[in-house]
This record gives sequence, C-alpha cells and structure tokens, in this order.
Amino acid sequence: MPKILLAQVKPKLLDKSSNLESMEQYIRSAHQQGADLVLFPELFLTGYFTREFTGEVAEDLDGPSICKVRELAKKYSVKVVFGFPENKEGKFYNSACFIDEEGEVLGTYQKVHLWDEEPKYFEPGMNFPVWDTNIGKIGIMICYDTEFPESARTLALNGAEIILAPTANMTPFQHVQQLFIQSRAAENQVFVATTNQIGKEESTCFFGESAAADPYGQLLGKCKDQEEMLLLEMDLNLVHQARNFPIYLNDRRPMYYKLT
Repeated sequence: MPKILLAQVKPKLLDKSSNLESMEQYIRSAHQQGADLVLFPELFLTGYFTREFTGEVAEDLDGPSICKVRELAKKYSVKVVFGFPENKEGKFYNSACFIDEEGEVLGTYQKVHLWDEEPKYFEPGMNFPVWDTNIGKIGIMICYDTEFPESARTLALNGAEIILAPTANMTPFQHVQQLFIQSRAAENQVFVATTNQIGKEESTCFFGESAAADPYGQLLGKCKDQEEMLLLEMDLNLVHQARNFPIYLNDRRPMYYKLT
C-alpha cells in the first residue's frame, strides 16, 4: 500500500535556501518512516506571497532549486510533490512539481483556478494530467482547484486513484477545507490528500489542518495548526471496491448537463 507523508510546515517567504533545508528534513523523515511520497504545501519553495518578485524567484525545470530537490529525492529514494513558481517559456505559473524516487521530474501541474490576486502574477493552467506510477495513478490539484468539483472529476475521469492537493489555505476557510477534501474523495471514489501551509505571511494566517480522505469520503487523518507531519497508508483496493457500487463515473449523464 502506498504511504504518503503530509509535510505541514511553514516556508520562509522568498528564502529558497531555507525552504530547501526544511524540505530535506522532511524528505529524510519520509525515508526513515518508509514513506513512498512526501507532499509539501502550495508555493512552498518560495512562500505564498511572491507578488512583484514572482519573475525573479520563478524557475524552470532546469533551475537550481529543482535540481536540488531532484538530488534529495534520489538520495532518500522518495517521491516528492511541492509547490513552486514555474517559469515556462517566459510565462509564470503557480505550479506543483512531481519528482520520482530516482530524481526524475515526472512533470508539473499548473494551477487552473487562480485565487483572488493570483492572476496578477500567474497564468492559469489548462489541463489536469495524471501520472501512472509504481504506487498508483496520481493527479494533482492546487488549493482553490479543490473547491471546483470539475477539477477532481476530470482527474478521476483521466484515471486518477490518488489526488494530491498542495495548499495555502487561510482563515476563515477552515470549515470548508475538510468538507471539500471528503466530498471530492467520495464523489469520485478516490483518495484525496492535501497539505496546507501554516503560520503568517503579511496579514494572512494559514491554518494548516492538512488531511486526507479515502474513496468513501471517510477522514484518514488530520493535522492541527502547528508544524507537524502525517503519515498515511492508502489501500488502492478501496478505490476499486468503492467504484463497484454506486458507479458514479459510469453512471454520469453528461449529455444532459447543460444550461437551459
């Protein structure tokens, strides 16, 4: 069964060196605990409010920070998913990078649903890729994406068994984060896990409460509001059992889903 470590930790704003040091600590811990994958929050490499510095701190997949995480993933033989500002052909995206245990970049996901002022600094992504790995078929959505049923549904229709959601969710939205995690899991009969940021940037408080739900929508575990890690086992047999009945994905009637 895949073991995924949720690394709920506070990044230092615009301090990639410090954040890489934190990442190594958690990646090492993931290795020591036998985890297959470690999930960090949204934009963890730089902190969330990059604002006018976005272009300066953004990196492409050959950037020094990406190369460092690749080294760490290979050193500790752990898959890593983390948020970072991506420079792709001169355009900037709020992205998540997926690196395997051999240190190879499997790809990036660019956040489709941009929150609040994010469109000032980032371009929206345009697709929801799914990676077929040795621990299951994995898709990614980022923070605000979770609040749109279409995000997880598209990933599920593309074959995802596990959906990972790096997040930077702030007060006063505590009451809906867990609700969305469990709902997206149950309605698509997949595992959903989110790692949220903690601490304060500018006047914004990030509340943590990283959590995961199984394909029946039952909560697997939940963090509090301080720095901590949560190791979760995901039995993929539950995905196939849950999809035996009711068969939500097969029983859809998209030809009738239209405005009148």
